[in-house]
Amino acid sequence: MKSKDIRKVVLRMTHDGMSSLQIAKQLRKVVSERTVRRWQHMYRSTDTIDLKTPAGRPRIIRTKSLIRKVKNRFIYKGRQSARKLVNSRGISKGTIGRIIHEDLHLHAYRVIVESNLNDEHKQRRVSFTYWVRKFLRKKDREKILFTDEKYFELGGIFNRQNDRVYTPSRYYADEHKGTKPTAKFPKKLMVWLAASKNGLSLPIIFEPGETLTHENYIEIVLPHALSEGQRLLGDNFIYRQDNATPHKHKDLIAWIKKNFPRFIDEKKWPPNSPDLNVLDYYVWDAIGHNMHWDKVKSYDSLIDEIKKGISRVPKNDLLRSVQNWSSRIFSILKTKGAYIK
Repeated sequence: MKSKDIRKVVLRMTHDGMSSLQIAKQLRKVVSERTVRRWQHMYRSTDTIDLKTPAGRPRIIRTKSLIRKVKNRFIYKGRQSARKLVNSRGISKGTIGRIIHEDLHLHAYRVIVESNLNDEHKQRRVSFTYWVRKFLRKKDREKILFTDEKYFELGGIFNRQNDRVYTPSRYYADEHKGTKPTAKFPKKLMVWLAASKNGLSLPIIFEPGETLTHENYIEIVLPHALSEGQRLLGDNFIYRQDNATPHKHKDLIAWIKKNFPRFIDEKKWPPNSPDLNVLDYYVWDAIGHNMHWDKVKSYDSLIDEIKKGISRVPKNDLLRSVQNWSSRIFSILKTKGAYIK
C-alpha cells in the first residue's frame, strides 16, 4: 500500500471517531501509533497531511548544502579523512559521521597495497593460468612447494592505523608505549621458508647483514629445499620460486634441473605476482602476528620468536590457503590479469 493510500485510510478512520491507538492496531505493521498521532495533529492544524516538508525542527547544521559540499570533497579529492573534514568545516565528528553514513551511504575502506602490474605482466599472468589449467591437474597443484624470502626487523611490525594506546591525554600515551622509535638503518634478518599443504618447512635464517646470492642459494637453500620438499610432499613434488634476480642465474637453474623432479621455472611464473604465492598472501602475516614482539630484544631473541611464530601457524588455515591457490589462479582469467585481493 502506498503512503498516499495509507493517509486516506487514516483520515477516514479519524472521521469515524477512532483514536490513534485504535487505528495503529487496525493497521499494525503498516504504520505506527506515533505516525498516526502526528498525521492527525497535522490534519487538525492545517486541514491536510502534507509530507513534503519533514517533521520536526529544521536542520541548521546538517543541511543539503553541507551534504553536497562533503560529497563534492569525496568526488574531487578521493582520499579524505573524516578528521580533516571536521577541521575544515568546523562541525562535530558526529555530524560528519551521520552525513557520511546516513546521507551519502558511504563506508571507509583501507587502501590496499598491491603490485604495479603493466600490460605485459597481466598477459604473463593470464598465460600462466592457461598453462596451469592445461598441464597441472588438481593432484599436481597439491604437490607444489611454495618458497620465498623475507626480512624480519628487530623493531617488529608496526601498523600505524591499528596500533593504538587509550589514555586520558597524549602525555599519558607517551608514558605508556605511545611512541614507536625507529632506526634509520634497522637491524634485520633474512628468512627463507617453504609452504605446502602438509605444513611449513624448517626455516633458513641467514646471518645478520647476509644477503641472498646465487652462490649461497645453491650451497645452502636448494639442498635444504630438496630435502624439505621430499619430507613434506614425497619424491614427486613441484618446486616453485619467484623471479628474484639470484633465482635466475644459469648455474642455479642448472642445479634445479639436475636435482628437482619437477619445477616451475622463471619463464612460466609471472613476474611481480606476490598475490599468487601462499607465503605472501597468508604465511608471512600469520607468522608476524603469532610472534611475541615484546620479547624481541636481540638477534637471538628475534630468531627464537621467528621459529616460535612459524610453529604457531594454524595447520588448518595453512591448508585452506594452499587449497585456495587454485581459485586465485583461475580468478586471473576473470580479472584479465589484474591483482587478486
